[in-house]
Amino acid sequence: MAIVKMKKMYVFGLKKDRDRILDTLQKLGAAEIADLKEEDIDDGEVTRELSELESKLGRLKMAIDFLKPYGKEQNPLVYGRPKISVKRLQELLSREDEISEVVNIISGFDQRIYRLKAEESRIKNQIELLKPWLRLDIPVENLGRAGKVELRAVAVPKKNYKPLVDKLQEKELPLEIIPIGESQDDNLLLAIYHHSAISDVQELFKEFSVTTEEFSGLKGTPTQIIAQFQERLGAIETERQKIQVEISKLRDHLLDLEALYDYWFLEKQKKENLLKMAGTEKVFLMKAWVPEPSVEAVKEAVTSAAGASHVVFEEPSEEDDIPVVLSNPRIVQPFEIVTELYSLPNPREIDPNIFMAPFFFVFFGMMVSDAAYGLVLSLLSGLALWKLKIKGAGRKLVELLFLGGVSTFIWGMIFGSWFGDLIKIKPLWLNPMDNPMAVLYLSFAMGLVQIYVGIILSACKNIKSGNIADAVMDQVLWLVFLTGLVMMIFPGLAGVAKYVALSGAVGLVLTQGRSQKNIVKRLISGVLSLYNVAAYFSDVLSYSRLLALGLATGVIATVINTMARLIGVNILGYIVMTIVMVGGHFFNIAVNALGAFVHGSRLQYIEFFGKFYEGGGRPFDPLRMETKYVDLEDA
Repeated sequence: MAIVKMKKMYVFGLKKDRDRILDTLQKLGAAEIADLKEEDIDDGEVTRELSELESKLGRLKMAIDFLKPYGKEQNPLVYGRPKISVKRLQELLSREDEISEVVNIISGFDQRIYRLKAEESRIKNQIELLKPWLRLDIPVENLGRAGKVELRAVAVPKKNYKPLVDKLQEKELPLEIIPIGESQDDNLLLAIYHHSAISDVQELFKEFSVTTEEFSGLKGTPTQIIAQFQERLGAIETERQKIQVEISKLRDHLLDLEALYDYWFLEKQKKENLLKMAGTEKVFLMKAWVPEPSVEAVKEAVTSAAGASHVVFEEPSEEDDIPVVLSNPRIVQPFEIVTELYSLPNPREIDPNIFMAPFFFVFFGMMVSDAAYGLVLSLLSGLALWKLKIKGAGRKLVELLFLGGVSTFIWGMIFGSWFGDLIKIKPLWLNPMDNPMAVLYLSFAMGLVQIYVGIILSACKNIKSGNIADAVMDQVLWLVFLTGLVMMIFPGLAGVAKYVALSGAVGLVLTQGRSQKNIVKRLISGVLSLYNVAAYFSDVLSYSRLLALGLATGVIATVINTMARLIGVNILGYIVMTIVMVGGHFFNIAVNALGAFVHGSRLQYIEFFGKFYEGGGRPFDPLRMETKYVDLEDA
């Protein structure tokens, strides 16, 4: 039941009915169109239409993103997405030219803002370059050659400044340098020299890495230029504010743009699926995957849309890449997120969720193990489910946290932990900090049970595939051997245990090397296979994290309480104590809930899934009314 059986559907019909059939399937959302073409075959008309749609969607997306900061949209997590009726959508389509003009206006505003931003950035960079030259009181356009005299604004590395001055005095060149200021790395100078000495000066500048500053296109002193730039920056800001006022007048169009985007996005999906079909000038052939429970509904929908179409359903073959749809009891569905984060099951194996869910539920609560924390976690996640419009994987995760809070509450009562030691309530069983070994043994026992379940599922998988002998030799014999070893822990069973373990070990030695043709190699391989018992015991030891994380939660909670009590000595202290208590416990809940999810998932992925699970399935992706911004309604 957990993995829904899929049917392969073929639809053969007239090409003029394709769009109508796709419309029907998209509204039904129960068929994944498969690609019938082994290579890309250019369908000129559809390809051209797709290109036009992509261009239209790109323009709409630009306009939506541009208007978003100015819109007054309600939070979709709280209020859900806006709903648009078919009638409203048809009205928008009738005004598409008008809305297209709005997009053009927005595009113009976007370009203007981009140009203003580029100019603003350029001006700010120039101001930063001019700031070190503020003491230069000569208009920069006068720099250069003036008659027989050269005036140059130059920069010399600070380490070269003194050697340059010394060399200048030594050579007695007709060169005068006037300090102007400093930048981070250079000394800034005004160099004045006779034109006849230009060759010697250039050679000197080259020797000491002196660079000439060019003020291309600028006029006035640096102080005057910066003042002009600041004035222009003010004008840019004023212009930007005017543009923002104009843009804010367009924000009422945001919902219209989003609705049109979603409409054309759905059209694009249909066009993309058209390219997956084969056909001629008059007819088409479509292949699709349909979940078995939806077969009749899909068949009826296609027949209603185009009575001339011929619909055939087939069983998938071994070579088919079958999509996966999970169907678990409502209580198990939140735990599917754990498997989905790892990998979906392939369609020909066992869905692990129904077997994994009870263990994850128990382990999560045991690792947090505080009754008050469980209540807080369940209340917060329950409130989120009630008030927020969460969908998909996010909803599964919140539901998982709600169930994890229930488990945490149960284990908290068992261990007697309520905000650590804040509330004194007698445990139903024991306090882990008083008797940690008992909890450790319990952790090992639960881990051993899950490992056994994993081995049994592996045996079931072999039996389902018809490999009964493999199930006996590779799983049953290991169960016998491991059971014998576990029985040895109990003195009263030691006598029987050695025979159980020995029989399992002999069976493994005789069968685990069966792929070897040489009898000696077969026996050696069988003996070496017994070393895998270390891996099984290592897996069991991994479950000690159930105790470790549970103790960590309790210890941190107790430390928070102790710190808070030390602070609460006066009125101000009581206020701080409350802040420490609330903040500390909320932090502890968040950290340990995250730790329980991560470590609980790890136990499933490594210790449990490693025994039988392959994964590698791909999700069922039907053609459906999947929109980005709004929900389309028939009414």
